[in-house]
Amino acid sequence: MPIIHWNTEQGSAEWFRLHSAIPTSSRFCDIMTPQQMKMSASRKKYACQLVASRLLNWQPSSLDMIKHIEEGRLKEPLAVGQLEIVREIETRKVGFVTTNDGKLGASPDRVVATGDRIDITIECKAPTIPTQFEYLLAERLAKMEPKSKEADVYKCQRQGHMLVAEADEAIFFSFHERTPYCYAQSYRDQPFIKQLEICLRQFDDELEELTDLAKSMGVYQAFPRLDTPLDAELGEEMRREGLPDLPDAINAAHRDAAHYRPASDAEIEAMISGDHSREIPPEYNFDE
Repeated sequence: MPIIHWNTEQGSAEWFRLHSAIPTSSRFCDIMTPQQMKMSASRKKYACQLVASRLLNWQPSSLDMIKHIEEGRLKEPLAVGQLEIVREIETRKVGFVTTNDGKLGASPDRVVATGDRIDITIECKAPTIPTQFEYLLAERLAKMEPKSKEADVYKCQRQGHMLVAEADEAIFFSFHERTPYCYAQSYRDQPFIKQLEICLRQFDDELEELTDLAKSMGVYQAFPRLDTPLDAELGEEMRREGLPDLPDAINAAHRDAAHYRPASDAEIEAMISGDHSREIPPEYNFDE
């Protein structure tokens, strides 16, 4: 079963933290070539980006990109409402989804779920006017440039969504109030998904090897935590409620944690068994 982060807001620092350290569906086309279904040479650059994210807290998205995500988030409810009317479905927000081992990820904008099982993944966009026309005319544009990668990129992403979320269907929906909507529907292509998973697992092995190699080369000075527009909004809400600012609260928690050390196996066993004949450090003695 996939791991589903229902309550993580897309565009938040927590989402970027989850999203930036593992391969995600929007970049699966950089790992496997969609037409030949073989390992892609471009995976080397992507692997280096992921290693940088892991060791330096480096964010591949620029501030402009973060603002673009935030603008899309603000307009998304209108597009979602139209999709729910068109398909007569009820959608649910989701933050991030990973495979059971946490090594592959996807960020559908919405999902249709039965309980905690995802049946349909949804990309629901509220783009600019030029981008909307690109979506509407995509099929004809592809014929104008047969070697264009756009269709292949979308196939990898949608099949990747279904792979990670274990869903049966993927929907793409794009809405602008001044144009017709764009709607596309995909189902599981099992041979494609099988080969995609093989390539992704091979890439994961390569990524772990590269990460260990980079760690062995010395000390890295990580960037400070990234505050996104969404985090600034949440921080303002917390200040209005008289709560500490979000970064301050996190930093305080880190300072507090620095005063503690992990309990030993013997101390954990004593706490569980209630055997206080062995000394338990004050910070772990919950009976007091």
